[in-house]
Amino acid sequence: MTITETSGPVESRRAGPATLLASVLTGGAIGAAVASVVVGIILGKATLWGAGAGFFLLLVLVTTVSGRRERARTPRAEKRKALAMIESRRATSGELADVPISFVLTVAPEDRAAYRVAFSQAVNLVDIADYPPRRVVVVEYPAHEPWDVSIVTRPDQEWARRAAEASMDSAPESTLVKNPNREGTHCLLSLLALLLGAAVIVLLFRADLFREGDGDGVNGNGDGGRAGGAEVSVSASASVSLRTTSARTTESMLAEGQMRRTVEALATAGVSTAVEFRIEEHSMWANGTGGVSDSGTGAGEPSIELRSLPYERLPALVREARTTSGIGDDGSWRIDIGHEAKTGPLVIRVTVTDPRGSATLRADAQGRVTERAAAPR
Repeated sequence: MTITETSGPVESRRAGPATLLASVLTGGAIGAAVASVVVGIILGKATLWGAGAGFFLLLVLVTTVSGRRERARTPRAEKRKALAMIESRRATSGELADVPISFVLTVAPEDRAAYRVAFSQAVNLVDIADYPPRRVVVVEYPAHEPWDVSIVTRPDQEWARRAAEASMDSAPESTLVKNPNREGTHCLLSLLALLLGAAVIVLLFRADLFREGDGDGVNGNGDGGRAGGAEVSVSASASVSLRTTSARTTESMLAEGQMRRTVEALATAGVSTAVEFRIEEHSMWANGTGGVSDSGTGAGEPSIELRSLPYERLPALVREARTTSGIGDDGSWRIDIGHEAKTGPLVIRVTVTDPRGSATLRADAQGRVTERAAAPR
């Protein structure tokens, strides 16, 4: 029997828009869930990573159940047999007894035009010689998936006889059939959706993530720290005669306990003394910092023990300076702490400022007021 060459590609079913949309949405949801887990762990937000992990498990469960239901509703595809001629073969590896062989066949179904197909099938080493190019073999495939071809290694007598008697011509290369649901565009869209879902979560929490990486970190290794629920970043710089360390926080220093927590972060970073110390709304500066015996602070200049300052009294001093001077809460404030004339007693100076002017209030080392604020100019 001779089968003549035919032309025209075989029609195949592509994934519909609904299937493609579902794949894209699933990819985006998976990306968002995984990013939520990672971002939640980085930020220490249990609710975020817990929600991400739960959503991911829910996606896996829904996908598994829907897949099983779809397979249960879909009738088993009818298998069809046809004659095919081996155009080429190539072994992809030889580590096992069964070697994966890449075949290119011309398939000649009885109910449609002949076409080419490329696929891989494991063949035992001793049987490879039975599949030379130009040999006619028996193949089978699902009725609606002509690309899913496999060689029938032991056909029945009727099909074996037909294969032995057949003579085939090659189908044109243009008739090569591929699985339309495995196209690169489909996979690329799913990957882009996954990355987009992850990017959305990162953008939503970008402020927290970027603040986590600010500064040199309280341990000197670039790690951000947290003090009582507020972030604290510590950085240091040095000149020939003076070392300056700053600490920044996302919460106002006037919040209850925030000054003390920030100073503890400085102490954790190795900063316990200074010759000059300043506090503002979201930051602290310590000049000439170091341990108790810091030799870089300058000869004859006494150090300020940062942990010994009356931080619990300082917010009240700011409020009193504002009340006494008539400067409202919308104005700025600053606290400078240092020794009078560098060697005298410790002085706490509070300065409050608004568009009308500025005023000051002075207190001693225990936070007792020694000089009231003057009215702004």
